[in-house]
Amino acid sequence: MTEDQPQPESNFRNLPPESQKSRLGLYLKLITGLLLFCLGAVVFSGLVVYTLNQPGNQFPVNKPVTIEPGTSVAAIAAQLKAQRVVQSEQLLYYVLVFMHNPADLKASTYVFDEPINTLAVAKRLTEGDFDTDLVRFTHIEGERATLLASRAAKVFPSFNQQAFVEKAAIYEGRLFPETYFVPPSFTDQDLLTLMLETYQEKTKPLQPEILASPLTEDEIIILASILEREANSPESMSIVSGILQNRLAIDMPLQADATIEYVIETPLGELPPGQLASELRELDSPYNSYLNIGLPPTPIGNPGLDAITAVLNPAETKYFYYVTGNDGEFYYAETYDQHLQNIAQYLR
Repeated sequence: MTEDQPQPESNFRNLPPESQKSRLGLYLKLITGLLLFCLGAVVFSGLVVYTLNQPGNQFPVNKPVTIEPGTSVAAIAAQLKAQRVVQSEQLLYYVLVFMHNPADLKASTYVFDEPINTLAVAKRLTEGDFDTDLVRFTHIEGERATLLASRAAKVFPSFNQQAFVEKAAIYEGRLFPETYFVPPSFTDQDLLTLMLETYQEKTKPLQPEILASPLTEDEIIILASILEREANSPESMSIVSGILQNRLAIDMPLQADATIEYVIETPLGELPPGQLASELRELDSPYNSYLNIGLPPTPIGNPGLDAITAVLNPAETKYFYYVTGNDGEFYYAETYDQHLQNIAQYLR
């Protein structure tokens, strides 16, 4: 091609003016659509992040959350999601990794007195709660509400002992035994709510077994409360559970001294020798399991998981009798005569 020959023009410039305008309009629409899509994606993502950043409806206010030493960032994020401190473990993870130094995370026990968002949670995790003034309060397995209230009133200045006993009466058996780390400002209602929520949390994995049991949940808790006072280890609880359920199956009285102790509110070991056998076993009360067949009307204390599990999984046994020897060991018998022999051999 020589210099005198005309140069070819671009395809676009060769198009008629109307086609050029149409093609240009199409390009502009595509670019505008792409920009709008990107903008929409950014706005949508922002809304999702904003929503996930907010505290959830079940944020654990005034409940201790313990981060153990050596826990990884991913494990912390998963733990706080499981404990409902955050709504998204992925969001907490990325906030901790990209907005904070993971090396600054503090192993501590955290207590949140109000719901806070994920960004604030991440900030707290890097600061630690070493100055948190928590009170360690242990509710013992088998302990009844009245004794629990008496001890709590000595620990918490704002705790109303009488109000707690009145409100907790219908929940006897479901005040879950546990070591709680709580603020010293805890009230009777705070402690009641925490124990009931802990019961729901701890027994949730057992619900399929509870529903499959021939006993109702109330009956399971009643029997478990008796086991807490009649047995002293997971093994003995399982066997005594089997014995008591054997008795229930043939309408034989449970004959559990612990139910009488609940009525008289006096430890059996503090009674004069012979008083239990000669007088108290004739006590006219629905809690007298020597005179009445079946379970008492309510739990006689608050059982822990071992006792509840023993009711759901009783040992298969032919025993109908048991006695705790002077050595603290349990001795079992199939017949009353064998039971008398065990008493003679291990209690006298």
